[in-house]
Amino acid sequence: MLGRKRGGSSSSSSRPHAEDAAPAGGTKTVVADGGRQEVTVSQFVAQLDEAARERLDRMNRRLRLLEQQMETLEAEVGRASTTDN
Repeated sequence: MLGRKRGGSSSSSSRPHAEDAAPAGGTKTVVADGGRQEVTVSQFVAQLDEAARERLDRMNRRLRLLEQQMETLEAEVGRASTTDN
């Protein structure tokens, strides 16, 4: 679950790994990664950031392609209209 604190009641009986151990003086917040595994908040944010960057990159490439297609069409329309006159 999003924002669940490690160390509370949990349906899983697995023990935390050494790197997942709570910092001194508090519990460590973890989030469920799509129901597959638990990750720390910083890991979750890093994964979210990477996914967002990849999606933005794909959108940017698509936008550039559409802009190129539009420029090509505008040039063809310009040539066609000068030929018609």
